[in-house]
Amino acid sequence: MSEITIQEDIFSPVMHGKMLFVDSRNLIKEFDLIGEEYLYVKINTPTSDSSIEKLFRIYSITDRQLINDKATQTYIAHFVSAESIQNTINPLFKTFEGTASDIVSNIFNEFLKISRAPVKNNNSYEFVDNGSEFFVTTTENNIKFVSPGWTPFKCINWCASKSMPKEGKACNFLFFETNKAFMFTNLELLFNINNNNKNSSIGTYRYNINNLEQNKNNNIKVFNINDLAIKKNFNHLDNYTNGYFANRLMSLDIVNKTVTNTDYITTEKYDDYVHTEGNNTLPFFKPNTVLSTLSDIKFNPIHPGLHDIEQNVNERMPQIYGNRKTNLLELDQLKLEVFVPGRTDIEVGRMLKLIYPDVSPKGMNDISSENEDIRYTGNYLITAINHKINQQSHMMSMEIVKDGMRSTTLERTGNSNG
Repeated sequence: MSEITIQEDIFSPVMHGKMLFVDSRNLIKEFDLIGEEYLYVKINTPTSDSSIEKLFRIYSITDRQLINDKATQTYIAHFVSAESIQNTINPLFKTFEGTASDIVSNIFNEFLKISRAPVKNNNSYEFVDNGSEFFVTTTENNIKFVSPGWTPFKCINWCASKSMPKEGKACNFLFFETNKAFMFTNLELLFNINNNNKNSSIGTYRYNINNLEQNKNNNIKVFNINDLAIKKNFNHLDNYTNGYFANRLMSLDIVNKTVTNTDYITTEKYDDYVHTEGNNTLPFFKPNTVLSTLSDIKFNPIHPGLHDIEQNVNERMPQIYGNRKTNLLELDQLKLEVFVPGRTDIEVGRMLKLIYPDVSPKGMNDISSENEDIRYTGNYLITAINHKINQQSHMMSMEIVKDGMRSTTLERTGNSNG
């Protein structure tokens, strides 16, 4: 094996990756490698007790070619979490009822959970552990629906889009897999955990530390950013039209033949939620931002008493739609990609602090603080990690996002409108 990459993403229900092989002994033939094999991966950072330990399934072999006068061949094996295969072969034709979190737990435990720790038994392996770990955030609202052959993942994601938290206000629930477990949670909870427990942050990363090569302290090297790119900076032209600033849900009661409009104005609701910088986060827009609820309209049919359940999810959508839409779109306002030394003790859904350098000329009367760019410095949520491991190193590219600026810093500099 020459190289392996493993990807995790909060917008993906499972992890996936690929391995590059340089094969001079025709092992692909000897192993009868055709794309249905189990792949057990265990990766450990030497300075950490935590590891990435995961069971995958190989599903494809691609890019096979001969090199070195046909003495060697290369090929790529593509793999995905073994739970993905369980998902594919288990279409669901049944009724589900209860809170969203209870429904999701039942679907996962019955149709997705597998044992994934291999133990050798004679010439074969058995998987004997307690199965995939799954952490679920409790929801408040009841749901009853009939799955028309949807996969378990689709059912869970549908529930996520209809979930209201029992604690907190944001309806930005997601279902995803980290390198440690599966998660069904709203992002506001992740922000709260970071703000209430500073030990939950994976640390402070700095860009361009001087004389790093001469520094023998491995702890400092781990937190050095080798490269950084701003993948997306807020685009307000898009925000005017995609429903971020304002949106409308038109609810049609098909029994009573009435229509109710529910308008959602982000500039009025922003402070109701916990953000990456806590409760005192300043948004990336001004209070007098131009907006119109007619720029994004969605229709929602309401059938009171459907499935003999009061306040079923179709009747609760006016409380969910604008809330969920804008809280998820906030993750698309400022997005960075950082390249850092690899670690097996972190995962998507965690947060870090980034010190972004101020590049103003020396002596300029700017709004910087301690040589930091205050708009980009702060707490970020890790939304994706690409682990790249070869014989020499383990590196990561991480996608990180934030949904506002530190208000205390801006107030100190006299810039209160962001």
